[in-house]
Amino acid sequence: MNIYEMVENEQPSKLKIVEQLQFVPGIWVDGRYYWLNTSMEKVIYEEKLVLKVKQEQIHSKIRLSNIYVSNYSGREKEIKILVMHQYPNPCHEQLTFISPSENRIFHLANKKLHMVNGQFQGRTLTECTAMSLWNVFTDRIWNSLEKGTLKYQPMAKGLSASIFALKLSLNPHETKKVHTWAINGKDKNEVLFLEQALLKNTLAFPFE
Repeated sequence: MNIYEMVENEQPSKLKIVEQLQFVPGIWVDGRYYWLNTSMEKVIYEEKLVLKVKQEQIHSKIRLSNIYVSNYSGREKEIKILVMHQYPNPCHEQLTFISPSENRIFHLANKKLHMVNGQFQGRTLTECTAMSLWNVFTDRIWNSLEKGTLKYQPMAKGLSASIFALKLSLNPHETKKVHTWAINGKDKNEVLFLEQALLKNTLAFPFE
């Protein structure tokens, strides 16, 4: 069963999107980083880069985000797309952790499991971290800001967020797309099952 068959099987009157993780995209370039805190589009004039995000709720438990980055300069750019997720409301039991065996990021909050993942041209997570919410918009997330290397921390309790980075090169006047998604469910088996259905969906990933 693919994602769109699953959507059709959901009764419209019963379709309820449960509380999603808050998604904040960003970009690292030339020793500096920028977050899109309040919008889904940002122009970085000094670097001649444009970042745009398009989101689709393709299932009540799956949110797919496509991040487009365009290079309007006359030289090649080495960048990293940053993807941050955090639980939107405070609750007593929160845990954000990176699972090496699944190579996925998990958020456990309000008795729900949320899984975060992403890919660029088939390459998945290689650099990620879990941080206290008080650190995520500071330089403390970096092991080396100059090199754009995140500080690895596998787990964070309480108010926390996850961040992962995907590296890519942009030729002059080139646009590339990065996929990221957040899936929620009652347990790990459910979210991994939903992810497999998503990845097999040729409409979500038509050329990959």
